[in-house]
Amino acid sequence: MPEGTELARAGCPYLGRKYSEMDCQAFVEKCLKDIGVKKNLTGSNAWFRECRQHGWVGSPEECKREFGIIPAGAFLFIHEFDGGEEDVGYHDGLGNASHIGIYTDMPGAEMVALAIEAGDTIAPNYNFGSGAIHSSSTRKAVATSEFAGKTIRGGWNMIGLWVEISYGESVDRILRGKGEKAVLYKANVIGGGLNLRKQPSKSSVWLDQIPEGTSLDVTEEKQDWAKVTYNGQEGWVMKEFLQREDDSIAVPRQELEKIYDAIGDWLGRRG
Repeated sequence: MPEGTELARAGCPYLGRKYSEMDCQAFVEKCLKDIGVKKNLTGSNAWFRECRQHGWVGSPEECKREFGIIPAGAFLFIHEFDGGEEDVGYHDGLGNASHIGIYTDMPGAEMVALAIEAGDTIAPNYNFGSGAIHSSSTRKAVATSEFAGKTIRGGWNMIGLWVEISYGESVDRILRGKGEKAVLYKANVIGGGLNLRKQPSKSSVWLDQIPEGTSLDVTEEKQDWAKVTYNGQEGWVMKEFLQREDDSIAVPRQELEKIYDAIGDWLGRRG
């Protein structure tokens, strides 16, 4: 598992890369790819929810209380409850994470030095602070950023830790405990192959097809959709094609319609 310190250093060679070529989300995902982690999400809001679902999110002060430190490689968010998440398709009340960066735990000069060492000659022009690195729409490029380890109004105010990154033994031990996903219920796939999609929408990217009879753990629900994991991929399926394994069996809509039709036919014959 990659170390948080690896992720903290991974962004330095990109200092000065134009924002138009690599926005904040693309920058984070490029840094992760460089240390061997492939993850493709739709933006900072998706990353915020990924950390919340598979890790931990909270303020800098809460992070220090929970883990003792803010570890290098943690994700930084600018987060508000301003309704902005609805503009990008979220209606879950979790707020709007409008920007994402990486906590480096390094002075700006050290980040620049690492960039120069990697052959990045324009890096000195993009040193705007210590502690963080991000792809900034304001700076129009990847730049260093000031983060003093506390909540700043209008600035970095939320920390995200992700279970696929190691932040050190003590942090990992606490994080793994907090990151264990609660299974809402187990369910079987019915009615033929079931499409696994990236997002809870029929227009979302198709990831895989799940065979009939497959048993799945449902970990989250959103209206007509359920979040499951299949073949190592987490995604969304339509709940109407699931049958719960517990006593509260969810009968799919098509099956109910067949039952109602059969009852109607039977009553008609009796009359």
